[in-house]
Amino acid sequence: MSRSTRKLPRAFVRTAAVIALSTGVAVPVVVTAPAAYAAVSSVTTTVDGKLAVGLPSNAIWVKASVLASTQPDAAVLLEDEQLTGDGQGTWTTDRALRLPEGTAFGSYPVRVDYRLPGGTLQQQTIGTFAYLKRAKVATVAFDRTSTDIDNLTTVLSGTATTFDPSTGITGPSPEGAEVQVQVKVEREWPVAYRTLTAAATVDAQGKFSVPVTPEGRITGGLAFLKPGAADTAVLPGINLPWVSAEKAQVRIQAVNDKRRVHKGQPFTVKGRIEKLTDEGWKPYADAPVLSSMTPPIYYDAHLKTPLGSGKSAADGTFSYTAKATVSGTVYTHAKPSVYLPETADSSPIAVPERLTLGSPAYSIDAFGMVTASARVYGVDCDGELVAFQYSPDGRTWYNMTGVRAGSYSANECRVSLQREGYIRGYYRFYHAESDRFVAAAAAPKFVSRYLTRFVGHRYSTSRPKINGSMTVSGTVQRQVNGKWIAHPGAKVMILVKPKGQDQWYWSVKGKTNSKGVYSLKAPVYSDGTWAAVTEPMNGYFYSETKDTYIDAR
Repeated sequence: MSRSTRKLPRAFVRTAAVIALSTGVAVPVVVTAPAAYAAVSSVTTTVDGKLAVGLPSNAIWVKASVLASTQPDAAVLLEDEQLTGDGQGTWTTDRALRLPEGTAFGSYPVRVDYRLPGGTLQQQTIGTFAYLKRAKVATVAFDRTSTDIDNLTTVLSGTATTFDPSTGITGPSPEGAEVQVQVKVEREWPVAYRTLTAAATVDAQGKFSVPVTPEGRITGGLAFLKPGAADTAVLPGINLPWVSAEKAQVRIQAVNDKRRVHKGQPFTVKGRIEKLTDEGWKPYADAPVLSSMTPPIYYDAHLKTPLGSGKSAADGTFSYTAKATVSGTVYTHAKPSVYLPETADSSPIAVPERLTLGSPAYSIDAFGMVTASARVYGVDCDGELVAFQYSPDGRTWYNMTGVRAGSYSANECRVSLQREGYIRGYYRFYHAESDRFVAAAAAPKFVSRYLTRFVGHRYSTSRPKINGSMTVSGTVQRQVNGKWIAHPGAKVMILVKPKGQDQWYWSVKGKTNSKGVYSLKAPVYSDGTWAAVTEPMNGYFYSETKDTYIDAR
């Protein structure tokens, strides 16, 4: 069979076997391929020091030559016809190339000779071969298959090696070479990922180690050498193994020594924390415990400002001071961690808001009715109960009644009431401390009037004539410092209710003299019921006489 009609396999063809020319057959002339028609697309150096040529997979012969320089007459340092095609357009030498002894490390031009089916021998000078040492992280392993609350850290150990193509020997990487580690960590819920970075230094045996505290499940990563000497190429990193994160089971009991505190006032949190072991529930010693106003959610732990925190003792008990600024629920729990369940003990805490009572107004009328009002300033004060109090001396206070505050505007409410009061004394609005608001009192005010009374009230006749008149006289007194004295200038009104009617009418008005005496002449028109009253005067209570029926004739 002639060479021109010989059937050849396309994939994985050893080019040297194809080009074994018979004796006496002339070798075709080698033609340098014009750039526009060049079949070689690339020349690269693989990570393990082999030469890779980008050439159509149906090539029937390929030879790669490493040249000493780019000069036209440059010496050939190495020729290799042992290239294997992968069927995808890449032909690779069978092993790492080893240049002649004494050849300096560096990059050297590459010439490719090839032949395609139906074509002539072609030649291209393209790309370079990187004749360098090749360093890599060869092995990695963690000292644990899982981390937990008692073993937060795992140690990554490994080895780094360097291949020297001039000797063909692989040995430890140089002491001091730096290894970079990227550890991928996954948080269980909500699912989130982050990457931890660390660095280690290779020792004289090519070994390195680095501690890793993942706070989650390790889901791989990379370890790789940092670029170092110019004569050494660094290979891609090696994948890290996975390390699981195991949750512990804990339980906690806690109590606050106060149920209500003022803003910033300290209170004490006490309790006990335990952990489930192979031997059952045992004290969880040296556990970081904290109290907060939100449940123990691991992923927002960095957003929390604890009310207080501490560590448990050997018996699992803990006690620490905490401070709250708002009312709510206090959650006491172990410091949030991926290794702990979101378990907490909770109890309410009340932090009363500020409340003020302002613009109070108090008065008492002639009939002893007290009218009072005030403004209430506080957030959401609508409906808050405010007490109305009385004190005879301004020191000891007695609740008279309570009134609900009514909303007036933003952060302002108002209270008002009318209530039968006392002859004299102090009045005020007062808000006792509650879970919502602190104690507050309005400014008190002394309110009083003088008691008055009629003495010796009489009518000049018991049978006056119709259309006649009668004299009504008597004395009005006032009480001062517990004694009854004359009330000069008191306004007196004589009233009559005609027989058979329910309506009272005034008959005559007048004032008392300097001795508190009055004497008034009242016309008589019919039978009726008569009485005398004091007219309202500032500072004096109202008084009246008993009713007297007079039969006119």
